[in-house]
Amino acid sequence: MDITSTGLNSSLTNSIASNSTQMASGKQVNTAADSPAAIALLAQFTSQISGNSAAQRNILDGTSALQVAQGGLSKITDSLQQLRELGLQSANGTLNAGDKASIQKQADELLAGISDTLQNNHFNDQSLINNDAGLTLQTGANNDAQQVIPSFDLSSEFNTAGLFDIDFTTDSLSNTLESIDTAINLTDTANATFGAAQNRLDSTSASLSSSTINQATARSQIEDTDYAAAISEQTKLLLQREVEIALLGQANAQRGQVLQLLKPS
Repeated sequence: MDITSTGLNSSLTNSIASNSTQMASGKQVNTAADSPAAIALLAQFTSQISGNSAAQRNILDGTSALQVAQGGLSKITDSLQQLRELGLQSANGTLNAGDKASIQKQADELLAGISDTLQNNHFNDQSLINNDAGLTLQTGANNDAQQVIPSFDLSSEFNTAGLFDIDFTTDSLSNTLESIDTAINLTDTANATFGAAQNRLDSTSASLSSSTINQATARSQIEDTDYAAAISEQTKLLLQREVEIALLGQANAQRGQVLQLLKPS
């Protein structure tokens, strides 16, 4: 049987090879030659998915920064509430100078703790409660997908409110409570703002997750091999090849018979 590669259908050979590659790689699009349009779409999906992943990491960092700031605010609020109680206690007319001095000492310790919290509350050297510059996060794959995490300069605002100058031994109760209440209002405002910012980040994160899943699914539908279809196609192609080989064999045999008849006796 005289069968050579030159006698076989090159298109069928290429189809068998291409189908084998798809099954071996798990991808139905392996080169631009397979489908230029599909390659372009796959590149877009991959870029979006990678961008979404980076944005998710940014959101996690932003959420962590907010949680650190909220933890600091919680400590400050507790201290302010204790200061308010001390202020009310100092207004007791039965207290002597020594009692008021003791209350002032407790107040000074609380104020020192508030100051320490403001100075040391950081996430990666960034403060949201002792700096009013805000932080910008890239929260999406596109250039315009950004969110700003708000921040507050509470040290300056507390100073303006007179918090660090309160004196329970001499100040009137109204002045003392006014400074403390102003500070409490400032922390409440900051806490509410941080909560709203975290809710927005959580919403953006959920949207990114959904988008990533949808894009990954779309990419998979374009790129991944449908093994059931590929195996069926490969079986069909191999049957065609066997038929082709059989026909070539018959043709070679018939040619040999003709040549034998034409051979001189």
